[in-house]
Amino acid sequence: MKNKLIAILGMSACTLALAGCEVNLSTDSSNSDNTENAISATIIDHPLEATEDGVVYATGSYPEIVLSNESAAHYPNLKKTLEVENASWKDSAESVVAEYAGYAIEYPDDMAGTYEDSTTIEIVRADSKLFTILGNSYMESGGAHPSHNTFSINLDVSTGHYLSLSEVVTDTGKLVPVIRDKVYEKYPENKEEIENYIVCCATDDDPFETLMEDEAYTWTLTEDGLHIYFSPYEIASYAAGDMDVVITEDDIPGLIQKAYTISDSSDLESNISTKTAKKKSLEPYYEEYSDYDYYDEEYDNAVAISNPSWHRYVSEDAKPASDAHITLTELTKDKSDWLDTSVWAEKNGFELAFLSYGDGNYYYAPGDGGEYGYEYTTLFLYDYATSELLHTYDLSILCNGPDDEEGNESCTSQYIHWAQAMDGVLYVALGHNGYASEEPWSSYMVAIDMSTETVLWRSEPLVSNASNFKIVDDTIICGYGFTDEPDYLYLLDKNNGEKIEEIKLESAPEQMEIVDDTLYIATYDTAYTFKINR
Repeated sequence: MKNKLIAILGMSACTLALAGCEVNLSTDSSNSDNTENAISATIIDHPLEATEDGVVYATGSYPEIVLSNESAAHYPNLKKTLEVENASWKDSAESVVAEYAGYAIEYPDDMAGTYEDSTTIEIVRADSKLFTILGNSYMESGGAHPSHNTFSINLDVSTGHYLSLSEVVTDTGKLVPVIRDKVYEKYPENKEEIENYIVCCATDDDPFETLMEDEAYTWTLTEDGLHIYFSPYEIASYAAGDMDVVITEDDIPGLIQKAYTISDSSDLESNISTKTAKKKSLEPYYEEYSDYDYYDEEYDNAVAISNPSWHRYVSEDAKPASDAHITLTELTKDKSDWLDTSVWAEKNGFELAFLSYGDGNYYYAPGDGGEYGYEYTTLFLYDYATSELLHTYDLSILCNGPDDEEGNESCTSQYIHWAQAMDGVLYVALGHNGYASEEPWSSYMVAIDMSTETVLWRSEPLVSNASNFKIVDDTIICGYGFTDEPDYLYLLDKNNGEKIEEIKLESAPEQMEIVDDTLYIATYDTAYTFKINR
């Protein structure tokens, strides 16, 4: 249900509008002298609540923009587009708040406080060329933290057309590197975090380039310059927070198309007013929900693995610690400003490691990736030769609780990073994408008995958040690191998860591969090789 709601909320108002309505893009022939036609409008905030028997289960709000009679007459196409946006905001907010309330009533144990879906806006430009809306969406749906994002809508005043950034600037090629440099200059503490986030999301695409290619930048153009906004999870994790930069004429001369440069500044304080409407009460909306109503049939036979404890745990069924373990001897260390893992892998003759993959015995495929596409908590194991589905493991409780020992749940969304099965045991790396301060009980190695479907052992936390791990004889090689946190390679006993050795690294380990008796490690800025001593 939550994934379904988030999918609804993930569509921007602009997308919803264009999906269901036609907007007249013809130019107003009557507006030959738009500079004299100042735009006046009122923003109306519409508060919502969904109640039953006097109890408020969900709240929210949506905006409405109403042009003055004179502005509506001067700019009929702008008026039509704003009416589409108003209807989209209203329909989305009312349906989601009602659905949130229905879910809260049907599943009271999942409810943590009051659910909320609110959208607020401000008008930051309203002249004869551009009408710009800067907004914020806030959603509280019982997750580890609220979801919020900044969005912008930029409209050509004469046509009512939704403007993309590439239509406003003269050279997107020059713009992208400047945006990136500005972000790193303003937020130096987030540089490594951004690069780590790219790896954790299993992509080597430059997010700054991708946002431009997808016309997905959130932007406004004011007298200060071109503003670029980044919401959480857009280029970095939630912990990095919101980011924004401003590109001026001094940064890139002639960047803005003359058609959209500011020549007739509007008096927003005088022309834009705000008011609040009377709160509207909604009836909760009920729907029959199933834990797997949005899954394929493959999920039907999923085995849920319980979570014995968030602490270091060893079952009575675990084997005794091994008498012999490998050691590692550093051979090379090549440090740089930033290590491109794709180039590193190609240079050494192997592929980067990401789920899904096959190891000759099994093929490992993750299930639904949740809100952000990579938060896998279900794992499918197929026979590598026949493609027959052998096991479906639901690791959601193992990832996020509650645990059997204390009944505690994770403060963040933890998920499967990597998995490997051998000798009847499934080894998995579980953790979240963020700082240890957000959730210190994270980034584990866990061993699961595939015959009894129970946990054999759980390692100490904060030992494994790399993209993969390796198993050599009775030793597991894994690694952990993050921005402003210790970066280590760890050797664990395969039988009980005990930490055998730790090796300090220059920065967070991201990828590892073994060729013959050589271990290759790629970190954020350093390429290592180690000799494996048996």
